[in-house]
Amino acid sequence: MWEVKKPGQTEKIVTLNLILVLLMAALFLISVSIGRYSISIPDILNVLLGQTEDMSKTIVSILINSRIPRAVGAMLVGMALSASGAAYQSVFRNPMATPDILGAASGAACGAAAGILLSLSDLGVQLTAFLMGLLAVFLTYTISKIVGRGQGTVIFLILVGMVVSALFNAVISITKYFADIDNQLPAITFWLMGGLTDLTRKDLIVVIPIILAGIILMNFLRWKLNLLSFSDEEAMAMGVDVQRMRRIIISIATFTCSAAISICGLVGWVGIVVPHCARLLVGPNYQRLLPVATLLGGIYMMLIDDLARTLLIVEIPLGILTALIGAPVFIYLLFSGDFLGGQE
Repeated sequence: MWEVKKPGQTEKIVTLNLILVLLMAALFLISVSIGRYSISIPDILNVLLGQTEDMSKTIVSILINSRIPRAVGAMLVGMALSASGAAYQSVFRNPMATPDILGAASGAACGAAAGILLSLSDLGVQLTAFLMGLLAVFLTYTISKIVGRGQGTVIFLILVGMVVSALFNAVISITKYFADIDNQLPAITFWLMGGLTDLTRKDLIVVIPIILAGIILMNFLRWKLNLLSFSDEEAMAMGVDVQRMRRIIISIATFTCSAAISICGLVGWVGIVVPHCARLLVGPNYQRLLPVATLLGGIYMMLIDDLARTLLIVEIPLGILTALIGAPVFIYLLFSGDFLGGQE
């Protein structure tokens, strides 16, 4: 399943990660600089370094209150969804697994729709989305354990996840039916299409610790992800408590992707396409794959957000762009025959 490490391979992986970090930093500066009003890189660096005495208050306000939080949010969302997608693909031993396979996305969407219907604040909507995402996965795992008589096997998790997702999607439809057509219904619709338009520093303060902690923990446990890629019998023969480790990985990945979804809405395909692109670059070994997938995810989402802001006069929802780009890439990978390579 994993290729033999060749001489100099570690150095190549380190170099690749360093290149991705530098690329992410450069793209961050570019993302912050572009927009309706172009801002120079030196001005951005001055704001980041706190040297704003001789700068226009308007530019400083735009950077601090809008551009920088949005670029940071796009980067964090991409990293969170990509890392979570890679982790789920290991747990379910399937490259088609996504962060919402257990209902996290549907639950978060239901929570956001309910929060908007109840006229909660932006922070309240974000919190309900996060908590409902966790609740959906908790229901999926609990029901699958009951149905599977304590085993909680992968097939039961997937089947129950489909049912729970359908249930929460039905609740979303009911919420939209009762929503005010002038204000609440458009707000729910735009949230479901995904976007970072209204992201603020307060939103980031809430989710940054959760996302960073989740990414760090997943990378710390990435060698366990290799073992979970084997069958349950093989993993147990290697001394791994499969049920316990699966529960831990699912919990961490769910916390991480739910936090990301709570600030950006439904943004699909990232958790499928980006981890597989990383797999094509460095192979299926999660020791190398997970860090690369995480960095690629941050780069990818910043690019998508830049396109969303600049392609048309009006901003394009992120969920539309990720689907328009992700689906053709996914089809290409299927036709190329590379999609399942590395999982076998």
